[in-house]
Amino acid sequence: MAKQVETHAIVTNLYKIMNDRKLGQKKIASMVGFPESKLSKIFSGMQNLTVNDLSKIASSLNMREIDIITYPKVYRETNNVNNDVKAQLTIELKDYLKENVLKLIFGNDNLELINKIT
Repeated sequence: MAKQVETHAIVTNLYKIMNDRKLGQKKIASMVGFPESKLSKIFSGMQNLTVNDLSKIASSLNMREIDIITYPKVYRETNNVNNDVKAQLTIELKDYLKENVLKLIFGNDNLELINKIT
């Protein structure tokens, strides 16, 4: 038996997609290869939408299943995003201020580092 998904929200999103793309039920049914009566029953809640049906609809619309479920938002995984931020700050100072600013930033304990920079 095919797995079933929450139909109401998905059907609502399918209506939005159809409206945005100016597609009717007959056209969607034809694209998916469903009898129009099957799609009509799914949309009216008389027949459950299976994951397999959702996959066929998504494929016909050149979408992913998750994007139909989250429509109009597009699902993006965030675990592969590099959140490291690199920043470079350039400050031009007169020589007599430079050492004081470096001591402020690095502290007095890093005089060896400060001497290399200046």
